[in-house]
Amino acid sequence: TGGAVVANVHTGGAMWFNPAGVARLDSRSVDLTGAVLSYNLISAPGLLSLESGEQSEGDFSALQAIPSALTFVASPRPNLRWGIGFFFSRSLSRFVQDSVTSEAGAGEGASIYATADETKSLYHLSSALAWKKSEKFLLGGGFDIVIATQRLTEIISGGYAGGDGGTFNRSLNKALSGGGMQLKLGLQWAPIPELRIGWMAATPSYLVYLNNETTATQQLAPPGGPPSFSGSQIDDLSGTWMGVERGLTRLGAAYLGRWGWIEADLIVGFPLQSPELDVNWKTTADVRVGAIIRITDKLKLGAGFATDFSPDPTPSQFGDTQANFYDFTFGIDFANRDKPPERGQDGFYLAFAVAFKYSYGHGTIAGLR
Repeated sequence: TGGAVVANVHTGGAMWFNPAGVARLDSRSVDLTGAVLSYNLISAPGLLSLESGEQSEGDFSALQAIPSALTFVASPRPNLRWGIGFFFSRSLSRFVQDSVTSEAGAGEGASIYATADETKSLYHLSSALAWKKSEKFLLGGGFDIVIATQRLTEIISGGYAGGDGGTFNRSLNKALSGGGMQLKLGLQWAPIPELRIGWMAATPSYLVYLNNETTATQQLAPPGGPPSFSGSQIDDLSGTWMGVERGLTRLGAAYLGRWGWIEADLIVGFPLQSPELDVNWKTTADVRVGAIIRITDKLKLGAGFATDFSPDPTPSQFGDTQANFYDFTFGIDFANRDKPPERGQDGFYLAFAVAFKYSYGHGTIAGLR
């Protein structure tokens, strides 16, 4: 449904989107979201350019496998639920490689080769406690332990001035890891049976320790002069208090009928700055609109639209990106019965869903559209 779930989510995934939805599970539940395959095609002509006028083609692609979530929910009391879960949220995975070469004798800027490979991964060990005050009002909260990692390898090398010109090489290897926490609070309210309203808020994820292992080297061999070499190395484990994920709030409303349901959500992400992690994010507002159409009691079709606006400032270095995406989704959901068994009923509920998402994005890479 394009992520439009905050008012109507009722699976273990509620620990991520709105912990109040955990209270709607009337029996023990295990949810697994398996690997998501993502294939990206990127075009940025002229990512590298020379003073003589040559530009690189700037076409590259990447394939990712992203495991998502595993949750367990139990109901120790009729109106009380608790859950634990593991969520893998990859905030960024990027590989950029490009090169440009001038014709012989073209002067300064004979050739440039550059590559940047960066991965930022976030792991959440989540817990949630939810209270079902009545069929109309649900309240829930959660506490997450957050593990963050960042790995960056960047190489820029080339020759310039042609003929007897010089060469340069620059490399950077950075590995950061840290641990911290996040708090969540949410509610779901059904003023009438056909309408559900959901709201949740999450604090920024703050790291309480950081391990930094960084090595940077640069070698320059100018024409007619001796080569020079410089480098630096950091190996530091320290306590800290810095944000690695933005705080956000989600507000949604869903209309339910015999045919299915439709929901619209507004997601606001708040600004966050952590210079040590290259984080300088601005406020963004995204929308999610999704619907489920009931074909039979066991078969449903889903579709959705979502925006994903970048919180990053205008990029200035090779490999930095700022792109706004527009997502379209389509999915199928099949279950062995129309709904999970209630307390005291026999049997089990098994559901399987698969979805396809197409995203179109445009923006800048190192200042290029």
